[in-house]
Amino acid sequence: MSDQSDHYATLHVSPDATTREIARAYRALLRSHHPDTRQRVDDGDTTSAVDLKELHAITQAYVVLSDPGKRAAYDQARGSGVPARRPGMPVKVRVHRYEPAVSKETGRPQPPLSFGPARWEPSSRTPRTPRSHS
Repeated sequence: MSDQSDHYATLHVSPDATTREIARAYRALLRSHHPDTRQRVDDGDTTSAVDLKELHAITQAYVVLSDPGKRAAYDQARGSGVPARRPGMPVKVRVHRYEPAVSKETGRPQPPLSFGPARWEPSSRTPRTPRSHS
């Protein structure tokens, strides 16, 4: 288990901690380490890579220890000293290179299309009633 830290030590709980104790420890650590909620006077609104790495370790420990199946697999691997393998198969990814479209008006390349999240707004129209086909 040399490639990963001890999740129990990361959350400052004992290995026989209950799910409730794990959740409380996670929330307390999250409040003290998250850049939006931490109370550091000398912070200056900067988040260093070390802070983000520590926050990631806390979150990862909670993800593993809050799920009973993942926790059982982690405890078994922890007891045997062999790191647990992650289930799943590797996925092949193809990268497509593209030629940017050229604007007819300016002759310069156009940026690729980008789409944001979909927005749904209720319609101000009255709903139409379906027609009956008789």
